[in-house]
Amino acid sequence: MGKPAQARLPAGVAERILDYTSEAVLVADANREICWVNRAFTTITGYTLDDVRGRQPTLFRSDHHDDAFYQAIYEKLMTTGSWCGEIWRRRKDGDVFPALLTVTRIVGDTPDDTFYVDFFTDMAAYKQHEQRVEFLVHHDVLTELPNRFLLMDRLAGALARARRKDNALAVLFVDIDNFKALNDRHGHAVGDAVLRAAAHRFLWCVREGDTVARLGGDEFVILLEELGSPDDAATIGESIRAAFAAPVHHNGVDLEMTISIGISHYPSDATEPDALIDRADASMYRAKRAGRNRVDRIIAGPYSR
Repeated sequence: MGKPAQARLPAGVAERILDYTSEAVLVADANREICWVNRAFTTITGYTLDDVRGRQPTLFRSDHHDDAFYQAIYEKLMTTGSWCGEIWRRRKDGDVFPALLTVTRIVGDTPDDTFYVDFFTDMAAYKQHEQRVEFLVHHDVLTELPNRFLLMDRLAGALARARRKDNALAVLFVDIDNFKALNDRHGHAVGDAVLRAAAHRFLWCVREGDTVARLGGDEFVILLEELGSPDDAATIGESIRAAFAAPVHHNGVDLEMTISIGISHYPSDATEPDALIDRADASMYRAKRAGRNRVDRIIAGPYSR
């Protein structure tokens, strides 16, 4: 029984298959001059075959990598015949994008039969999605403020800096007065609008470098670093409270709102993150009991809610 005949694709079929794949494909000859690209290549980069024929793939280099990076790719190709990894490339319009690239060196019977084939995928959309997921891990979806997780991380870092530099910092615990009643009366959509408006007002009042975070519900925490005196936090707290004197306008309705603020200081009131937040929370509840719409500072020592 003879050896089975090897199946061969008819001439041009492989090229047509590659032309319809969703991955960009580039073929360069032994001199690394481009001789063929597929449709996906043109879609992703903006270059047609006429644009790039006879040119080197260095055309697509970006400023994200140094010469050593490209030298390492070349050495890998020469020793193993392929390289795969993430790379930043440049489109025809100058836009730079991340790509997942596989380069293969195909050696024929003679040096002139050597070809280099690039397969790559545009990773820009994936990267944007990845960045959005990373953002949502650390931020509140509704207000896009830092969430508790990011707040605790920043507070731990702020305390470490304060200890090193012998600086003071403060934590403000803020609660919107009678928010549940507003939510029940006007609905959750209005409540969400109020929370977003509150977040914007907090950001207007604090300094660059301060942190405004949403813990959940109508509770927010503001971290103030490098305070000149204990009165600075109270001054900022009063400016925040005053910012809520104007109503929130939503769909033609003026929504009156006030806030209650509690303040704790490092190092006089507490020296650990959880304790600082707990004491500011207790101070905020004292402001509530005193009639709401006010700023209160905890007194160092034992406390109760």
